[in-house]
Amino acid sequence: MDMSSMDMSSSNSTTSTAAACKISMLWNWYTVDTCFIANSWHVRSKGGFAGSCIGVFFLVLASQWLHRFCRELDIAIAEKHRAVQQVRSSKSTSSDEEIAAISKLSRNSSSNPYVMTMGHSWLFTSSSTSGIIPTFPEQLLRSVLYTVEWGVSYIIMLLFMYYNGYIIISCILGAFVGKLLFTMNEPLSCNDEEDRKCCK
Repeated sequence: MDMSSMDMSSSNSTTSTAAACKISMLWNWYTVDTCFIANSWHVRSKGGFAGSCIGVFFLVLASQWLHRFCRELDIAIAEKHRAVQQVRSSKSTSSDEEIAAISKLSRNSSSNPYVMTMGHSWLFTSSSTSGIIPTFPEQLLRSVLYTVEWGVSYIIMLLFMYYNGYIIISCILGAFVGKLLFTMNEPLSCNDEEDRKCCK
């Protein structure tokens, strides 16, 4: 009785040890029994690990596509609003435009920029010189896409924090191929503040 119970307990301990996740906060090249993000992402074979690397590659590739997609959506929204503004401006007189521009300039110059910023007036009025503001459905779509892009970026960051060499190389290759493919015909811009985000 005692011998069999000891054998069963030892076999259970060996199986639980064999199935344990290999996690290290130092650079490593673990493959089998690695875990990422959650216990459900437990790699139990070399084929499964290869699939994980391919999946991570396409995740980063998709994030690069999404980043370009969001930029193109903003450009499309801006062009649509510019077209509407041109139609409206062609119907209005130049004197009305000059009066509106002068009154707007006087309002802006008379206000302290620090007071305006702390007062959050920018949240309710347009601070854009071009006057292009998306509609609520457009802003809702932009916010959803930004949230997805932001979430994917931090998932990639978490994958980096496992310090697994194969996963990091997969991320780097995905970023390289994504940048190469999805910004091939994108015009260069000197103002690249939109790219100053985490994991971009």
